[in-house]
Amino acid sequence: MDLARRTTGMLLVQVLQGDDEILVISSWRSAKDLRAYAESALAGDFVARLAPLLVAPPSVRSLEIKLAVEGSEPFLARDEGGEG
Repeated sequence: MDLARRTTGMLLVQVLQGDDEILVISSWRSAKDLRAYAESALAGDFVARLAPLLVAPPSVRSLEIKLAVEGSEPFLARDEGGEG
């Protein structure tokens, strides 16, 4: 995760798991930063490490944030995966 944290332009990564699927959501400062990551060795290694767990090829979609609202609570509390 330290390498991902230092990736230029990466703002947030979330890994969500349901009964039979995993969804990874990432937010990027710019489309250019996302493209650079997608073409990087780090991204290729990530997908290669996941391959044995997949039952179908991963799908990738890019969406643009139209609205973001922050609550009064921190997004990640310090004891729930936040820094510290």
